[in-house]
Amino acid sequence: MTGLAVGEMGFYWGHRWSHEVPFLWQFHAIHQSAEHVDFMVSTRAHPVDMVFGRLCGLVPLYALGLAGPIGARGSAVPVAVLLAGRVWGYFIHANLRWRLGPLEWIVSSPAFHHWHHTLNGPINRNYASMLPWVDRMFGTFYLPKGQWPVAYGINGAIADSLGAQLVQPLWPKSRLELAS
Repeated sequence: MTGLAVGEMGFYWGHRWSHEVPFLWQFHAIHQSAEHVDFMVSTRAHPVDMVFGRLCGLVPLYALGLAGPIGARGSAVPVAVLLAGRVWGYFIHANLRWRLGPLEWIVSSPAFHHWHHTLNGPINRNYASMLPWVDRMFGTFYLPKGQWPVAYGINGAIADSLGAQLVQPLWPKSRLELAS
């Protein structure tokens, strides 16, 4: 459980930085640009964004000694954290209008994460993927009762083809503005 909390803290900051640092936003905007949120949006990401996010979650595990190289004396903690995160990522991106009642203080729901993807509500909120209390700690929690986002996506244009999306973040003339 400690490994999950430490990993989530790292993932939170990696995700938040991906929204606040212009260079990182160029890569993360591909994920945020989806105009309809369903479980497949969980897989929509630039490789640079995926690697950066995973490093932010895994480095603290190794640095704090909660993980080690896989092997006879190694640790399965990073595998468990990544697997749990991947499965939960499909759930929170699902096109389900589910709320989890009092459990939403402990674990994230589709409602919680859909507000992260809103186009015209309070943006730059709900960065945690599994543990919303992390957002509460850092003042980025937002989950109104009985409401859902009206629209999803970003202000700006993402290239249509996969190849163009892979190079767009590196092309100066196609820079996307940070969401604010």
